[in-house]
Amino acid sequence: MTRPKIIWARVTLILLTIGGLVSLYQVLFDAWMTAYPFANANEWRTRFYIRLATTIVIGLFWGTLATWLYRQRRRDGAR
Repeated sequence: MTRPKIIWARVTLILLTIGGLVSLYQVLFDAWMTAYPFANANEWRTRFYIRLATTIVIGLFWGTLATWLYRQRRRDGAR
C-alpha cells in the first residue's frame, strides 16, 4: 500500500505540472506582448520578469519533488 506522504507528493506534482504549464503560457504571452508595437512594453516587461521568476520557482519545486519521488520509488523497489 502506498503511504499517504507519497500520495500527497504525487498530487502536488500533478498540480505543479498544471501550474507550470499555465505559468509558461503566461511567460510566452508576455514575451509576445513585449514585442507588440502598440502595447506598453515597460508594463509587459515587468509582468514578463515576474512571471518568469514564478515559472522558475515552480520548476525548482517540481524538479525537487520529482527527484524525491524517484528516490522513494528506487528505495522501496519498483512496485
